[in-house]
Amino acid sequence: MTRIPFRFALAAMPALLLAGSLPGRNQAPPTGRVVDSRGEPAAGVFITVSTPGSPVSHSVLTDDDGRFDLAGITTGQYLVQARGNGFRATQASQVSLSDRTQLPTIIVGRAPTPLADLSASAFLGLLPENDEKRRFILDCTGCHVFDARFAAPADTARSAANWQDAVTRMLGFSGPASNFPVISQGRDPAATATYLAGHVRLDRLRNLAPIHLPRENASTALITEYAVPEPGDLPHDLAVLADGSIAITGMFTHGMYVLSPATGAMPLEPIPVPNANPRAVEVDAAGNWWVLLGGPRRVAKRDAAGAWTTWPIGMYGHSVGLDARGRACFNGHFTREPELLGHVEPATGRVVLDTVPAHPRAASGFGPIPYELRVAPTGEVWVSELAGNRVFSHDPASDRYRMYEMPSPHSGPRRLDVGPDGSIWIPEYSGNRLARLDPATGRFGEFELPVPDALPYVVRIDARRGRIWIGTGAADAIFLFDPASRRFTTYPLPTRGALVRHLDVDDSNGDLWIAYGASPGVPAKVARLRLRR
Repeated sequence: MTRIPFRFALAAMPALLLAGSLPGRNQAPPTGRVVDSRGEPAAGVFITVSTPGSPVSHSVLTDDDGRFDLAGITTGQYLVQARGNGFRATQASQVSLSDRTQLPTIIVGRAPTPLADLSASAFLGLLPENDEKRRFILDCTGCHVFDARFAAPADTARSAANWQDAVTRMLGFSGPASNFPVISQGRDPAATATYLAGHVRLDRLRNLAPIHLPRENASTALITEYAVPEPGDLPHDLAVLADGSIAITGMFTHGMYVLSPATGAMPLEPIPVPNANPRAVEVDAAGNWWVLLGGPRRVAKRDAAGAWTTWPIGMYGHSVGLDARGRACFNGHFTREPELLGHVEPATGRVVLDTVPAHPRAASGFGPIPYELRVAPTGEVWVSELAGNRVFSHDPASDRYRMYEMPSPHSGPRRLDVGPDGSIWIPEYSGNRLARLDPATGRFGEFELPVPDALPYVVRIDARRGRIWIGTGAADAIFLFDPASRRFTTYPLPTRGALVRHLDVDDSNGDLWIAYGASPGVPAKVARLRLRR
Protein backbone atom coordinates (compact mmCIF):
# COMPACT_ATOMS: atom_id res chain seq x y z
CA MET A 1 0.00 0.00 0.00
CA THR A 2 1.34 3.42 -0.93
CA ARG A 3 2.64 5.59 1.89
CA ILE A 4 3.14 9.27 1.26
CA PRO A 5 4.48 12.00 3.52
CA PHE A 6 2.03 14.11 5.45
CA ARG A 7 2.17 17.87 5.58
CA PHE A 8 -0.59 18.54 8.06
CA ALA A 9 0.06 22.01 9.44
CA LEU A 10 -1.97 21.45 12.59
CA ALA A 11 -1.43 23.03 15.94
CA ALA A 12 -0.83 20.71 18.85
CA MET A 13 -3.80 21.03 21.17
CA PRO A 14 -4.26 19.84 24.75
CA ALA A 15 -6.49 16.84 25.31
CA LEU A 16 -10.18 17.51 25.78
CA LEU A 17 -11.33 18.41 29.26
CA LEU A 18 -12.98 15.60 31.09
CA ALA A 19 -16.71 16.06 30.81
CA GLY A 20 -16.81 15.41 34.55
CA SER A 21 -14.88 18.64 35.17
CA LEU A 22 -17.50 20.80 33.53
CA PRO A 23 -19.93 22.78 35.71
CA GLY A 24 -22.87 20.71 36.86
CA ARG A 25 -21.12 17.41 36.13
CA ASN A 26 -19.79 14.72 38.43
CA GLN A 27 -16.37 15.55 39.83
CA ALA A 28 -15.61 11.96 40.85
CA PRO A 29 -17.69 9.87 38.50
CA PRO A 30 -19.82 6.85 39.34
CA THR A 31 -18.06 3.62 38.47
CA GLY A 32 -19.03 0.00 38.03
CA ARG A 33 -18.10 -3.38 36.67
CA VAL A 34 -19.77 -5.98 34.47
CA VAL A 35 -19.02 -9.69 34.75
CA ASP A 36 -20.50 -12.86 33.31
CA SER A 37 -22.14 -15.61 35.35
CA ARG A 38 -18.71 -17.13 36.08
CA GLY A 39 -17.36 -13.84 37.41
CA GLU A 40 -15.19 -13.24 34.34
CA PRO A 41 -14.88 -9.66 33.05
CA ALA A 42 -17.43 -8.74 30.37
CA ALA A 43 -15.49 -6.50 28.01
CA GLY A 44 -17.03 -4.45 25.22
CA VAL A 45 -20.47 -4.18 26.84
CA PHE A 46 -22.45 -0.98 26.48
CA ILE A 47 -23.79 0.58 29.68
CA THR A 48 -26.68 2.85 28.72
CA VAL A 49 -28.33 5.22 31.17
CA SER A 50 -31.56 7.06 30.45
CA THR A 51 -34.50 8.76 32.08
CA PRO A 52 -37.98 7.30 31.42
CA GLY A 53 -39.76 9.33 28.76
CA SER A 54 -36.65 11.27 27.79
CA PRO A 55 -35.37 11.30 24.20
CA VAL A 56 -31.78 11.34 25.51
CA SER A 57 -29.59 8.39 26.50
CA HIS A 58 -25.90 8.14 27.43
CA SER A 59 -23.70 5.14 26.69
CA VAL A 60 -20.20 4.06 27.67
CA LEU A 61 -18.28 0.87 26.92
CA THR A 62 -16.68 -1.47 29.43
CA ASP A 63 -12.93 -1.96 29.20
CA ASP A 64 -11.02 -5.24 29.05
CA ASP A 65 -11.54 -5.75 32.80
CA GLY A 66 -15.29 -5.12 32.48
CA ARG A 67 -15.01 -1.76 34.24
CA PHE A 68 -16.70 1.50 33.26
CA ASP A 69 -17.22 4.99 34.58
CA LEU A 70 -20.01 7.49 33.96
CA ALA A 71 -17.96 10.69 33.91
CA GLY A 72 -19.86 13.43 32.16
CA ILE A 73 -23.36 12.39 33.22
CA THR A 74 -25.26 14.71 35.55
CA THR A 75 -26.18 13.27 38.96
CA GLY A 76 -29.73 12.03 39.34
CA GLN A 77 -32.06 9.05 38.95
CA TYR A 78 -31.57 6.87 35.90
CA LEU A 79 -32.39 3.55 34.34
CA VAL A 80 -29.28 1.49 33.58
CA GLN A 81 -29.04 -1.34 31.07
CA ALA A 82 -26.12 -3.49 29.91
CA ARG A 83 -25.98 -5.09 26.46
CA GLY A 84 -23.32 -6.34 24.12
CA ASN A 85 -22.51 -8.94 21.51
CA GLY A 86 -22.26 -12.39 23.07
CA PHE A 87 -24.34 -11.41 26.12
CA ARG A 88 -28.02 -11.26 27.01
CA ALA A 89 -29.18 -7.69 27.56
CA THR A 90 -30.11 -7.01 31.17
CA GLN A 91 -33.42 -5.59 32.30
CA ALA A 92 -33.20 -1.86 32.93
CA SER A 93 -32.74 -1.16 36.63
CA GLN A 94 -33.11 2.13 38.45
CA VAL A 95 -30.05 3.66 40.08
CA SER A 96 -29.19 6.91 41.79
CA LEU A 97 -26.01 8.45 40.44
CA SER A 98 -23.99 10.78 42.61
CA ASP A 99 -20.35 11.64 43.08
CA ARG A 100 -18.17 8.61 43.86
CA THR A 101 -21.07 6.18 43.45
CA GLN A 102 -19.90 2.58 43.24
CA LEU A 103 -22.62 0.76 41.33
CA PRO A 104 -23.41 -2.86 42.21
CA THR A 105 -21.67 -5.35 39.95
CA ILE A 106 -23.77 -6.09 36.87
CA ILE A 107 -23.98 -9.75 35.85
CA VAL A 108 -24.70 -10.61 32.22
CA GLY A 109 -25.34 -14.07 30.85
CA ARG A 110 -23.42 -15.23 27.81
CA ALA A 111 -25.54 -16.09 24.78
CA PRO A 112 -25.15 -16.26 20.99
CA THR A 113 -25.79 -12.94 19.30
CA PRO A 114 -29.05 -13.04 17.32
CA LEU A 115 -28.89 -12.13 13.65
CA ALA A 116 -30.94 -8.99 14.34
CA ASP A 117 -28.12 -7.67 16.56
CA LEU A 118 -25.34 -8.17 14.02
CA SER A 119 -23.97 -5.23 12.09
CA ALA A 120 -24.32 -5.00 8.33
CA SER A 121 -20.56 -5.60 8.12
CA ALA A 122 -21.14 -9.19 9.25
CA PHE A 123 -23.63 -9.87 6.47
CA LEU A 124 -21.47 -8.22 3.82
CA GLY A 125 -18.69 -10.57 4.89
CA LEU A 126 -20.69 -13.41 3.33
CA LEU A 127 -19.95 -12.01 -0.13
CA PRO A 128 -16.62 -12.83 -1.80
CA GLU A 129 -14.08 -10.03 -2.14
CA ASN A 130 -14.16 -8.93 -5.77
CA ASP A 131 -15.43 -6.18 -8.05
CA GLU A 132 -18.91 -7.66 -8.12
CA LYS A 133 -19.17 -7.14 -4.36
CA ARG A 134 -17.91 -3.58 -4.65
CA ARG A 135 -20.53 -2.82 -7.32
CA PHE A 136 -23.27 -4.40 -5.22
CA ILE A 137 -22.27 -2.24 -2.24
CA LEU A 138 -22.38 0.90 -4.39
CA ASP A 139 -25.80 0.09 -5.80
CA CYS A 140 -27.63 -1.46 -2.90
CA THR A 141 -26.43 -0.18 0.51
CA GLY A 142 -26.54 3.62 0.32
CA CYS A 143 -30.12 4.20 1.46
CA HIS A 144 -30.37 1.45 4.08
CA VAL A 145 -27.94 -0.99 5.66
CA PHE A 146 -27.61 -4.59 4.47
CA ASP A 147 -28.54 -6.12 7.83
CA ALA A 148 -30.82 -8.95 8.99
CA ARG A 149 -33.98 -7.10 7.98
CA PHE A 150 -32.93 -7.26 4.34
CA ALA A 151 -30.40 -10.11 4.19
CA ALA A 152 -32.20 -12.62 6.45
CA PRO A 153 -35.80 -11.62 7.27
CA ALA A 154 -37.33 -13.85 9.94
CA ASP A 155 -33.84 -15.34 10.49
CA THR A 156 -33.94 -17.30 7.27
CA ALA A 157 -32.36 -17.11 3.84
CA ARG A 158 -34.21 -15.55 0.95
CA SER A 159 -34.83 -17.65 -2.14
CA ALA A 160 -33.54 -16.47 -5.50
CA ALA A 161 -37.12 -15.61 -6.49
CA ASN A 162 -37.56 -13.55 -3.34
CA TRP A 163 -34.29 -11.74 -3.96
CA GLN A 164 -35.32 -11.01 -7.53
CA ASP A 165 -38.60 -9.47 -6.35
CA ALA A 166 -36.74 -7.32 -3.83
CA VAL A 167 -34.18 -6.09 -6.37
CA THR A 168 -36.92 -5.33 -8.89
CA ARG A 169 -38.73 -3.21 -6.28
CA MET A 170 -35.54 -1.32 -5.45
CA LEU A 171 -34.93 -0.59 -9.14
CA GLY A 172 -38.41 0.90 -9.26
CA PHE A 173 -37.56 3.20 -6.35
CA SER A 174 -33.96 4.09 -7.23
CA GLY A 175 -33.02 2.59 -10.58
CA PRO A 176 -31.60 4.49 -13.56
CA ALA A 177 -35.09 5.31 -14.86
CA SER A 178 -36.45 6.49 -11.50
CA ASN A 179 -36.60 9.99 -10.01
CA PHE A 180 -33.77 9.08 -7.62
CA PRO A 181 -31.28 7.14 -9.80
CA VAL A 182 -28.66 5.89 -7.36
CA ILE A 183 -28.52 2.35 -8.77
CA SER A 184 -26.23 2.02 -11.76
CA GLN A 185 -27.11 1.16 -15.32
CA GLY A 186 -27.01 -2.59 -15.96
CA ARG A 187 -28.12 -3.84 -12.53
CA ASP A 188 -29.92 -7.06 -13.53
CA PRO A 189 -32.48 -8.42 -11.00
CA ALA A 190 -32.08 -12.06 -12.00
CA ALA A 191 -28.27 -12.02 -11.94
CA THR A 192 -28.23 -10.13 -8.64
CA ALA A 193 -30.68 -12.63 -7.14
CA THR A 194 -28.54 -15.58 -8.20
CA TYR A 195 -25.45 -13.91 -6.73
CA LEU A 196 -27.09 -13.17 -3.36
CA ALA A 197 -28.90 -16.48 -3.00
CA GLY A 198 -25.65 -18.31 -3.69
CA HIS A 199 -23.78 -16.59 -0.86
CA VAL A 200 -26.38 -15.54 1.74
CA ARG A 201 -27.38 -19.14 2.48
CA LEU A 202 -29.04 -20.56 5.57
CA ASP A 203 -26.05 -22.75 6.46
CA ARG A 204 -23.79 -19.70 6.43
CA LEU A 205 -26.28 -17.52 8.33
CA ARG A 206 -26.40 -20.08 11.15
CA ASN A 207 -22.65 -19.69 11.64
CA LEU A 208 -22.55 -15.91 11.29
CA ALA A 209 -20.75 -14.18 14.16
CA PRO A 210 -20.28 -10.54 15.18
CA ILE A 211 -17.46 -8.59 13.58
CA HIS A 212 -14.73 -7.89 16.12
CA LEU A 213 -14.38 -4.15 16.78
CA PRO A 214 -11.04 -3.06 18.25
CA ARG A 215 -11.63 -1.67 21.74
CA GLU A 216 -8.40 0.16 22.45
CA ASN A 217 -9.40 3.48 24.07
CA ALA A 218 -13.07 2.93 23.17
CA SER A 219 -14.10 3.12 26.84
CA THR A 220 -12.88 6.73 26.97
CA ALA A 221 -15.83 7.91 24.86
CA LEU A 222 -19.22 9.06 26.12
CA ILE A 223 -21.87 8.77 23.43
CA THR A 224 -25.09 10.71 23.96
CA GLU A 225 -27.94 9.87 21.62
CA TYR A 226 -30.91 12.15 20.92
CA ALA A 227 -33.99 10.61 19.33
CA VAL A 228 -35.39 12.70 16.48
CA PRO A 229 -39.05 13.57 17.28
CA GLU A 230 -40.28 11.98 14.05
CA PRO A 231 -38.63 8.52 14.05
CA GLY A 232 -39.14 8.01 10.31
CA ASP A 233 -37.40 11.25 9.37
CA LEU A 234 -34.00 11.34 7.69
CA PRO A 235 -31.46 13.64 9.37
CA HIS A 236 -29.18 13.90 6.35
CA ASP A 237 -26.87 16.73 7.51
CA LEU A 238 -26.18 18.71 10.65
CA ALA A 239 -24.15 21.77 11.67
CA VAL A 240 -22.90 23.10 15.02
CA LEU A 241 -24.17 26.63 15.64
CA ALA A 242 -22.30 29.38 17.47
CA ASP A 243 -24.34 28.93 20.67
CA GLY A 244 -23.63 25.18 20.77
CA SER A 245 -27.03 24.10 19.47
CA ILE A 246 -27.24 21.84 16.43
CA ALA A 247 -29.10 22.54 13.18
CA ILE A 248 -30.35 19.33 11.55
CA THR A 249 -32.01 18.77 8.20
CA GLY A 250 -35.33 16.93 8.37
CA MET A 251 -35.56 15.60 4.82
CA PHE A 252 -38.97 13.99 5.22
CA THR A 253 -40.58 16.51 7.59
CA HIS A 254 -39.43 19.37 5.33
CA GLY A 255 -38.05 21.50 8.16
CA MET A 256 -34.96 22.16 10.25
CA TYR A 257 -34.61 20.71 13.72
CA VAL A 258 -32.67 22.74 16.28
CA LEU A 259 -31.29 20.56 19.07
CA SER A 260 -30.47 21.88 22.53
CA PRO A 261 -27.81 19.44 23.79
CA ALA A 262 -28.45 20.36 27.42
CA THR A 263 -32.15 19.45 27.39
CA GLY A 264 -32.61 17.23 24.35
CA ALA A 265 -35.34 19.52 23.06
CA MET A 266 -35.46 19.37 19.25
CA PRO A 267 -38.20 21.64 17.88
CA LEU A 268 -38.83 21.62 14.14
CA GLU A 269 -38.62 24.96 12.35
CA PRO A 270 -40.64 24.89 9.12
CA ILE A 271 -39.11 26.09 5.87
CA PRO A 272 -41.49 28.37 3.93
CA VAL A 273 -41.25 26.29 0.75
CA PRO A 274 -43.72 23.45 0.01
CA ASN A 275 -42.12 20.00 0.36
CA ALA A 276 -38.79 21.65 1.17
CA ASN A 277 -36.80 18.37 1.43
CA PRO A 278 -33.70 19.91 3.11
CA ARG A 279 -30.66 17.68 2.58
CA ALA A 280 -27.55 19.78 3.24
CA VAL A 281 -26.68 22.66 5.57
CA GLU A 282 -23.67 24.92 6.12
CA VAL A 283 -23.38 27.91 8.47
CA ASP A 284 -21.41 31.04 7.58
CA ALA A 285 -19.41 33.33 9.87
CA ALA A 286 -22.41 35.62 10.34
CA GLY A 287 -24.58 32.75 11.56
CA ASN A 288 -26.68 32.43 8.41
CA TRP A 289 -27.82 28.92 7.55
CA TRP A 290 -27.37 27.84 3.94
CA VAL A 291 -29.68 24.95 3.18
CA LEU A 292 -29.94 22.94 -0.02
CA LEU A 293 -33.57 22.03 -0.78
CA GLY A 294 -33.68 18.85 -2.88
CA GLY A 295 -37.19 18.46 -4.23
CA PRO A 296 -37.85 22.18 -4.85
CA ARG A 297 -34.42 22.47 -6.49
CA ARG A 298 -33.41 25.55 -4.53
CA VAL A 299 -30.70 26.95 -2.31
CA ALA A 300 -32.05 28.72 0.75
CA LYS A 301 -30.61 31.11 3.32
CA ARG A 302 -31.99 31.64 6.80
CA ASP A 303 -30.62 34.79 8.43
CA ALA A 304 -30.10 35.48 12.13
CA ALA A 305 -33.59 36.97 12.41
CA GLY A 306 -35.16 33.79 11.05
CA ALA A 307 -36.05 35.19 7.61
CA TRP A 308 -35.69 32.86 4.62
CA THR A 309 -34.56 33.67 1.07
CA THR A 310 -34.43 31.06 -1.69
CA TRP A 311 -32.91 30.82 -5.16
CA PRO A 312 -33.98 28.31 -7.85
CA ILE A 313 -30.99 26.35 -9.16
CA GLY A 314 -32.69 24.09 -11.72
CA MET A 315 -31.36 20.77 -10.40
CA TYR A 316 -31.66 18.29 -7.55
CA GLY A 317 -28.52 19.12 -5.63
CA HIS A 318 -26.48 17.09 -3.18
CA SER A 319 -24.24 19.44 -1.19
CA VAL A 320 -23.73 23.10 -0.42
CA GLY A 321 -20.42 24.80 0.45
CA LEU A 322 -19.44 28.38 1.21
CA ASP A 323 -16.46 30.19 -0.26
CA ALA A 324 -14.51 33.20 1.03
CA ARG A 325 -16.53 35.55 -1.17
CA GLY A 326 -19.79 34.58 0.51
CA ARG A 327 -21.05 32.52 -2.40
CA ALA A 328 -23.02 29.33 -1.85
CA CYS A 329 -21.64 26.60 -4.10
CA PHE A 330 -23.66 23.50 -5.01
CA ASN A 331 -23.54 20.45 -7.27
CA GLY A 332 -26.17 18.51 -9.19
CA HIS A 333 -26.65 15.08 -7.63
CA PHE A 334 -27.85 13.32 -10.78
CA THR A 335 -26.59 15.60 -13.56
CA ARG A 336 -24.67 13.62 -16.18
CA GLU A 337 -24.76 15.14 -19.66
CA PRO A 338 -23.71 17.68 -18.73
CA GLU A 339 -22.64 17.31 -15.11
CA LEU A 340 -23.19 20.66 -13.39
CA LEU A 341 -21.75 22.82 -10.63
CA GLY A 342 -23.07 26.19 -9.63
CA HIS A 343 -23.05 29.00 -7.12
CA VAL A 344 -25.36 31.67 -5.81
CA GLU A 345 -24.14 35.24 -5.50
CA PRO A 346 -26.24 36.50 -2.58
CA ALA A 347 -25.59 40.20 -3.20
CA THR A 348 -27.19 40.07 -6.63
CA GLY A 349 -29.27 36.88 -6.44
CA ARG A 350 -27.51 35.65 -9.56
CA VAL A 351 -27.20 31.89 -10.05
CA VAL A 352 -24.18 30.82 -12.12
CA LEU A 353 -23.83 27.32 -13.57
CA ASP A 354 -20.63 25.60 -14.69
CA THR A 355 -20.37 22.58 -16.97
CA VAL A 356 -18.05 19.85 -15.75
CA PRO A 357 -15.94 18.06 -18.39
CA ALA A 358 -17.80 14.91 -19.38
CA HIS A 359 -17.04 11.70 -17.56
CA PRO A 360 -15.48 9.25 -20.05
CA ARG A 361 -18.29 6.73 -19.49
CA ALA A 362 -21.24 9.16 -19.34
CA ALA A 363 -22.12 8.81 -23.02
CA SER A 364 -22.99 5.13 -22.52
CA GLY A 365 -25.75 6.01 -20.07
CA PHE A 366 -23.42 5.75 -17.09
CA GLY A 367 -24.22 8.08 -14.19
CA PRO A 368 -21.16 9.25 -12.23
CA ILE A 369 -23.49 10.34 -9.37
CA PRO A 370 -21.82 13.56 -8.17
CA TYR A 371 -21.70 13.49 -4.38
CA GLU A 372 -19.94 15.58 -1.76
CA LEU A 373 -18.87 19.18 -2.43
CA ARG A 374 -16.36 21.00 -0.22
CA VAL A 375 -14.63 24.33 -0.70
CA ALA A 376 -10.87 24.42 -0.03
CA PRO A 377 -9.12 27.35 1.68
CA THR A 378 -7.77 28.29 -1.76
CA GLY A 379 -11.32 28.71 -3.09
CA GLU A 380 -11.16 25.56 -5.20
CA VAL A 381 -14.35 23.50 -5.18
CA TRP A 382 -13.85 19.75 -4.68
CA VAL A 383 -16.43 17.16 -5.69
CA SER A 384 -16.56 13.37 -5.43
CA GLU A 385 -18.24 11.11 -7.97
CA LEU A 386 -19.64 8.10 -6.14
CA ALA A 387 -20.14 5.83 -9.13
CA GLY A 388 -17.61 7.61 -11.35
CA ASN A 389 -14.71 6.54 -9.11
CA ARG A 390 -12.97 9.89 -9.25
CA VAL A 391 -12.75 13.26 -7.53
CA PHE A 392 -12.23 16.58 -9.22
CA SER A 393 -11.57 20.21 -8.43
CA HIS A 394 -12.75 23.43 -10.04
CA ASP A 395 -10.91 26.73 -9.65
CA PRO A 396 -13.53 29.45 -10.16
CA ALA A 397 -10.86 32.10 -10.76
CA SER A 398 -9.30 30.32 -13.74
CA ASP A 399 -12.25 28.03 -14.61
CA ARG A 400 -9.74 25.15 -14.56
CA TYR A 401 -10.84 21.60 -13.81
CA ARG A 402 -8.53 18.86 -12.56
CA MET A 403 -9.67 15.22 -12.57
CA TYR A 404 -8.25 12.45 -10.36
CA GLU A 405 -9.17 8.80 -10.91
CA MET A 406 -9.26 6.85 -7.65
CA PRO A 407 -6.41 4.34 -7.31
CA SER A 408 -8.73 1.36 -6.70
CA PRO A 409 -11.61 0.37 -9.02
CA HIS A 410 -15.23 0.71 -7.83
CA SER A 411 -13.99 2.33 -4.60
CA GLY A 412 -17.01 4.64 -4.15
CA PRO A 413 -15.53 8.00 -3.10
CA ARG A 414 -18.22 9.53 -0.90
CA ARG A 415 -18.26 12.48 1.54
CA LEU A 416 -14.73 13.88 1.37
CA ASP A 417 -13.12 16.77 3.26
CA VAL A 418 -10.25 19.20 2.65
CA GLY A 419 -7.36 19.52 5.10
CA PRO A 420 -5.82 22.85 6.12
CA ASP A 421 -2.77 22.00 3.99
CA GLY A 422 -4.98 21.41 0.94
CA SER A 423 -4.85 17.60 1.09
CA ILE A 424 -8.07 15.80 0.23
CA TRP A 425 -9.29 13.03 2.54
CA ILE A 426 -11.67 10.63 0.85
CA PRO A 427 -13.71 7.75 2.30
CA GLU A 428 -13.66 4.85 -0.16
CA TYR A 429 -17.13 3.58 0.65
CA SER A 430 -17.05 0.27 -1.20
CA GLY A 431 -13.25 0.00 -1.10
CA ASN A 432 -13.18 0.15 2.74
CA ARG A 433 -10.20 2.51 2.81
CA LEU A 434 -9.39 6.06 3.76
CA ALA A 435 -7.58 7.80 0.92
CA ARG A 436 -5.46 10.93 0.93
CA LEU A 437 -4.84 12.88 -2.27
CA ASP A 438 -2.00 15.38 -2.55
CA PRO A 439 -3.26 17.76 -5.28
CA ALA A 440 0.25 19.15 -5.82
CA THR A 441 1.54 15.80 -7.03
CA GLY A 442 -1.65 13.93 -7.89
CA ARG A 443 -0.48 11.07 -5.67
CA PHE A 444 -2.79 9.02 -3.46
CA GLY A 445 -2.17 7.19 -0.23
CA GLU A 446 -4.65 4.55 0.93
CA PHE A 447 -5.20 3.22 4.46
CA GLU A 448 -7.22 0.08 5.10
CA LEU A 449 -9.86 0.45 7.81
CA PRO A 450 -9.42 -1.83 10.85
CA VAL A 451 -12.87 -3.42 10.39
CA PRO A 452 -13.82 -5.34 7.22
CA ASP A 453 -16.76 -4.00 5.20
CA ALA A 454 -17.19 -1.00 7.48
CA LEU A 455 -18.19 1.14 4.46
CA PRO A 456 -16.62 4.53 5.30
CA TYR A 457 -19.26 7.08 4.32
CA VAL A 458 -18.14 10.52 5.50
CA VAL A 459 -14.90 12.20 6.60
CA ARG A 460 -14.59 15.36 8.67
CA ILE A 461 -11.31 16.93 9.78
CA ASP A 462 -10.75 18.42 13.23
CA ALA A 463 -7.89 20.67 12.17
CA ARG A 464 -7.31 22.24 15.60
CA ARG A 465 -6.59 18.85 17.13
CA GLY A 466 -4.95 17.20 14.14
CA ARG A 467 -7.35 14.32 13.72
CA ILE A 468 -9.71 12.88 11.16
CA TRP A 469 -13.14 11.42 11.93
CA ILE A 470 -14.78 8.78 9.73
CA GLY A 471 -18.45 7.77 9.89
CA THR A 472 -19.41 4.35 8.56
CA GLY A 473 -22.39 2.87 6.77
CA ALA A 474 -22.20 -0.73 8.02
CA ALA A 475 -19.98 -1.15 11.11
CA ASP A 476 -22.08 0.74 13.69
CA ALA A 477 -18.86 2.56 14.53
CA ILE A 478 -16.91 5.78 14.21
CA PHE A 479 -13.20 5.76 13.43
CA LEU A 480 -10.61 8.34 14.40
CA PHE A 481 -7.47 8.49 12.25
CA ASP A 482 -4.26 10.10 13.51
CA PRO A 483 -2.26 11.33 10.49
CA ALA A 484 0.95 11.53 12.50
CA SER A 485 0.97 7.89 13.63
CA ARG A 486 -1.28 6.64 10.79
CA ARG A 487 -3.29 4.70 13.35
CA PHE A 488 -7.05 4.22 13.67
CA THR A 489 -9.05 4.20 16.89
CA THR A 490 -12.49 2.56 16.80
CA TYR A 491 -15.49 3.88 18.73
CA PRO A 492 -18.48 1.51 18.57
CA LEU A 493 -21.95 3.08 18.48
CA PRO A 494 -24.75 1.77 20.73
CA THR A 495 -27.39 1.73 17.97
CA ARG A 496 -27.59 -1.18 15.54
CA GLY A 497 -28.06 -0.18 11.92
CA ALA A 498 -26.59 3.28 12.46
CA LEU A 499 -25.92 4.40 8.89
CA VAL A 500 -23.84 7.51 9.55
CA ARG A 501 -24.56 10.07 6.84
CA HIS A 502 -22.93 13.18 8.25
CA LEU A 503 -20.51 14.50 10.87
CA ASP A 504 -19.59 17.91 12.23
CA VAL A 505 -16.97 18.90 14.79
CA ASP A 506 -17.63 21.44 17.52
CA ASP A 507 -14.46 23.48 17.15
CA SER A 508 -14.75 24.88 20.69
CA ASN A 509 -14.38 21.54 22.47
CA GLY A 510 -13.73 18.83 19.89
CA ASP A 511 -17.07 17.06 20.34
CA LEU A 512 -18.13 15.07 17.30
CA TRP A 513 -21.75 15.33 16.18
CA ILE A 514 -23.22 12.45 14.20
CA ALA A 515 -26.40 11.98 12.13
CA TYR A 516 -27.78 8.44 11.75
CA GLY A 517 -30.25 7.92 9.00
CA ALA A 518 -31.56 5.04 6.88
CA SER A 519 -34.51 4.84 4.56
CA PRO A 520 -36.17 2.65 5.69
CA GLY A 521 -34.20 1.90 8.81
CA VAL A 522 -33.65 2.51 12.49
CA PRO A 523 -35.49 5.37 14.19
CA ALA A 524 -33.62 8.56 13.32
CA LYS A 525 -31.07 9.81 15.84
CA VAL A 526 -28.43 12.45 16.34
CA ALA A 527 -25.48 11.65 18.61
CA ARG A 528 -22.57 13.37 20.27
CA LEU A 529 -19.27 11.54 20.79
CA ARG A 530 -17.20 13.15 23.54
CA LEU A 531 -13.69 12.00 24.38
CA ARG A 532 -13.38 12.21 28.15
CA ARG A 533 -9.60 11.71 28.35
